[in-house]
Amino acid sequence: SDLYTDENPKGTIHGLGFTDSATAKKSVAKIKSSGKSHAHKIQAAIAMSQRAKVASQRAKDPEKKKDLGAAHKVYQSYIDNNKKSKD
Repeated sequence: SDLYTDENPKGTIHGLGFTDSATAKKSVAKIKSSGKSHAHKIQAAIAMSQRAKVASQRAKDPEKKKDLGAAHKVYQSYIDNNKKSKD
């Protein structure tokens, strides 16, 4: 599936972004308060993290590259802190 395609619009958490760390932090707050299942929240965060990462790699402007990289780190931190242990 494509990184930017919404295959299930009914389940979408609207208003998420990845332009910089402040936007990512607001988005993580929306994900946390979305009322969706744990798996759905993690999946949304993974999608946004990957979008930020790819956009950062493709960005030409060093400032945009840095902002997108910071957004990726915010999402990745949320994902790492909320993964259920496999024990």
